Amino acid sequence: MSDSENFTDETSVITCDMNGTVQQYSADAEALFGWTAQEVIGKMSVAWFHVPKNVPTLVPRLLREAIEKGKFEEEVTLMRKDGATFQAILTVRPVIRDGRQIGFMGMTKPLTPPTRVPVEKMWFQALRAPFLIASVIPVLVGALAAWTIRGAFNPSFFVLCLLGAMSIHLGANMANDAWDYRSGNDLAVRHLNPFAGGGRVLLRGVLSVRTHLIVALAFLTAGSLIGLYLVTQVGLPLFLLGLFGVAIAYSYVGPPFRLAHHGLGEIAVALEFGPVTVLGTYFVLARAFDPPAIVLSLSLGVLVAGILWINEVPDIPADASVGKRTLVVRLGVARATTAFASLIAAVYVVLLVGVLF
Repeated sequence: MSDSENFTDETSVITCDMNGTVQQYSADAEALFGWTAQEVIGKMSVAWFHVPKNVPTLVPRLLREAIEKGKFEEEVTLMRKDGATFQAILTVRPVIRDGRQIGFMGMTKPLTPPTRVPVEKMWFQALRAPFLIASVIPVLVGALAAWTIRGAFNPSFFVLCLLGAMSIHLGANMANDAWDYRSGNDLAVRHLNPFAGGGRVLLRGVLSVRTHLIVALAFLTAGSLIGLYLVTQVGLPLFLLGLFGVAIAYSYVGPPFRLAHHGLGEIAVALEFGPVTVLGTYFVLARAFDPPAIVLSLSLGVLVAGILWINEVPDIPADASVGKRTLVVRLGVARATTAFASLIAAVYVVLLVGVLF
């Protein structure tokens, strides 16, 4: 089906409650956005109709303007279920009942036909490629530590470490999105941002769960094969570390362990992007596990876990609704905020201990 099929130039009407959850969804909205009323009413946030990168800035602004001025009206870029985008005039007004605001009404007048998302952009989004920095940095830290502490560096092994870590990371991204989709977690996310809601291509029907899992398996296999080759070059300790790393990457939300659902996800991330990746790279290049490298790996792991921690706070309602009992869900916003400060302080404590001893 082409992007223009069933597309309407009629003004659509959508209403939502104060949390942004869709309450009413006109037939013209179905034709315009591609979602059915059954899919969205009471289930989806209106944020899903916006381009993800615009959600953190545009949505709060339009809601604030609608409340303060009684009306928001502006040309914006909106998104269909299949990921195609179009320009439209969006008008948002508060919905008042018995003198109290109970939600918002949005009217959308399309200005242009939808533009299909390029295939390469779709895969870029599905793989969540920008987050590869989280696996690249630990490899760089491990390599720099090996050079600084032992004067050891092998360009070929370094590149293989980098490719292996990135492959495992991409495989984990695809697998985790598939499991989160099946659990209903991604659809339950109300406050969309680049760190929440997964790659979103599953919810939009652009790729299937089966495709996600096949690609995940391919990347995890590629990363494992690279690791096995390096094991033949440097020894068994790397095998044990790598096996642990692959298991964590898959089991973050994958069955049967589903670590994130049992309050172990933050610890898993700290281990994966800290000791596993940093020390794995260090061992490949230096053939040893030296105390300074261990300190660096722990501090970096805690920092990455801190990034995950703070981004889990807006997802508390969504995670709790599907039984994803992260540590942040278990603690609640107030205690999680205090714990975050302690987490960051722990980084400096670890580094200080490393310097002193």
